Amino acid sequence: MAWLTQWWTLLATLAVVFVPGLVAAWSLGFRRLAAWAFAPVGSIAMISLVATVFGFARIPWTLLSAALGLVVVAGLLVGCRFLFRIRAQRADARGARWPVVVALVVAAVLLTLRFSLYIGEPDAVSQSNDAPFHLGAVRAIIEHANASSFGLAGLVDPAAAGGFYPGAWHATASLAALLSGAAVPVATNMLSIVVAAAVWPAGVAWLTVVATRRRVAGAVAAALSPVLLAFPLLLIQYGILYSYMLAVALVPAAVAAVIALSRSRDHRRAARGLALLMALGALGASQPAALLAWALPLVIVGVGAAVLRWRGPATARRRRIAATALAAGAVLVLGALWAVTSRLVTADYWGPVQSLRAAALDVASSGYAGTQPAWWMSALAVIGLVVVLMGRGPWTRMRWLAWWFVALVGLYVVAAAVHSSWIRLPLVGPWYSDTYRLAALLPAAAVPLAAIGLVGLVDAATRALQRRRSDASASASGAADAAIVSGIALTVAVVAATAAFVVQPVVQRVHVANGVHEERSPFAAAADSWLDSDERALLSRLSDDVAPGARVIANPGTGAAFAYALTGVDVYPAKWQVPTGADYLLLAERLHDAAQDPEVCAAVDALGVGYVLDFGLKDTGTGRVEMPGFTDLDGVPGFELVDSEGEAKLWRITACA
Repeated sequence: MAWLTQWWTLLATLAVVFVPGLVAAWSLGFRRLAAWAFAPVGSIAMISLVATVFGFARIPWTLLSAALGLVVVAGLLVGCRFLFRIRAQRADARGARWPVVVALVVAAVLLTLRFSLYIGEPDAVSQSNDAPFHLGAVRAIIEHANASSFGLAGLVDPAAAGGFYPGAWHATASLAALLSGAAVPVATNMLSIVVAAAVWPAGVAWLTVVATRRRVAGAVAAALSPVLLAFPLLLIQYGILYSYMLAVALVPAAVAAVIALSRSRDHRRAARGLALLMALGALGASQPAALLAWALPLVIVGVGAAVLRWRGPATARRRRIAATALAAGAVLVLGALWAVTSRLVTADYWGPVQSLRAAALDVASSGYAGTQPAWWMSALAVIGLVVVLMGRGPWTRMRWLAWWFVALVGLYVVAAAVHSSWIRLPLVGPWYSDTYRLAALLPAAAVPLAAIGLVGLVDAATRALQRRRSDASASASGAADAAIVSGIALTVAVVAATAAFVVQPVVQRVHVANGVHEERSPFAAAADSWLDSDERALLSRLSDDVAPGARVIANPGTGAAFAYALTGVDVYPAKWQVPTGADYLLLAERLHDAAQDPEVCAAVDALGVGYVLDFGLKDTGTGRVEMPGFTDLDGVPGFELVDSEGEAKLWRITACA
């Protein structure tokens, strides 16, 4: 029931993610499914552009200023539509539209249920190492009125000021929070649901329609989009990878937009250029590694077009040369981009986690990165591969989809099982050589292929029935046969997706890196959680307990890492990484000696600390360290108890006053 009370937050988040982009989509000539699927790409690109310009121009990022900025950008796009005479794209897809609508609704319901069940409560936080930074960044954007990617990291950690951090997700979440008035955790959870339940199915459906030119295939892809747990659920199970989740969800629509416009005779180069720029902006500001996953199928399409030109009539020499030059240029650009992003990663952060045999089994079962296998999806994808690669006629136009999937499988296997850093860093370095990040990309190609496989099976069955009829009756019933194919294919897909939702456990995943089974969602709070219920209760009163402007020091290896994100109080540090400064490290060991040790008070004064949160030693898991200086302060001279909840306590430092 708690989720139902957040209906306004859901509507506000949908408006932020889709409304600006719908204007952009209309300006580029997209209509209906194409417009709905492209809208998030346009919105994220527009929000990122406005946030960046505001940051450099020192214009405060508020709900009103951001809305005005988006209106200006939307006006420019509408102006481009009339200036360059961009016309509406003609629909070249066959079939009824109703199956797509039905499938998108089914997918939205299933994914919303899965995410809400996994998250638990609307204000729950993912108790993972990166969550304090992401939530804190959203709060910092709102408080400091700056959403630029070129200043985001410095808002949370002054030591990181001046660098670039892709902040599209954070800027979008801040607008959702400002528009709805919701707390930061609620706004971020709702954005995750919108990305998973609305952005992802629409993008996969449109990509499949663009590839096959059949709406029934797009409808089946949308219905199957909730089946594979590798995306979108995996990225809130692991990490937590909010930014990357947004980027991966945008990839299918970004690919579809460029391909659709590149082959349309109704569009001028201006529309293609604008779509290209929006895709670059949206993906680059979300997570730059996604640019490679997006560019890869486009380069495959370009190379395929060049090959087909050379197989065509000898009279089209100029077109052959132009297509070859364009394809060669695309390959060089992709190679250069890949090399640059690989060199930015200087170490093999995530080594191989499986044998080649285990990685191959993951691919064969669609159980990527320890998620639950879906053998029947693998079977459909294999059928789709056969149809695309072996078929003739229209099927030859979608072979790029098959080669894209093969390339993604290769990257996944390298990340999961190849030990040579000479191979790993150049190929999968842009993804930090991380098996999970590569696993999340595979459904973008696997789901459309599975949809093609299912539609191919239904087509074959329908043709078999047609052969039993007379020629006259077969020709007269063509429209009825098309409706039957749509109905059967969609029904099978919906039933299969629903059955998968019922059968697949919401919580339970094997961590391929260490073989540990996930027993509960990281969003769940328990007595042994990183942020337990007592600590959350104490933090809920922190803004009332601490004097305005005062700084609180704490061990980020405890639930105190979430303090700034949840309260807005200056709790140092505001993320789970331990500061490397000498003053902080001294206090972590000896703060409890403040009444006897002058060096301690000197460090307290240097950091401007007035309070300390004592959430205990906690454990020494990944990213956690024990800091005895912040614990066991009962009866210690120089400390005054301000508030407590169970074992969680807030102390005022009086020894250095």
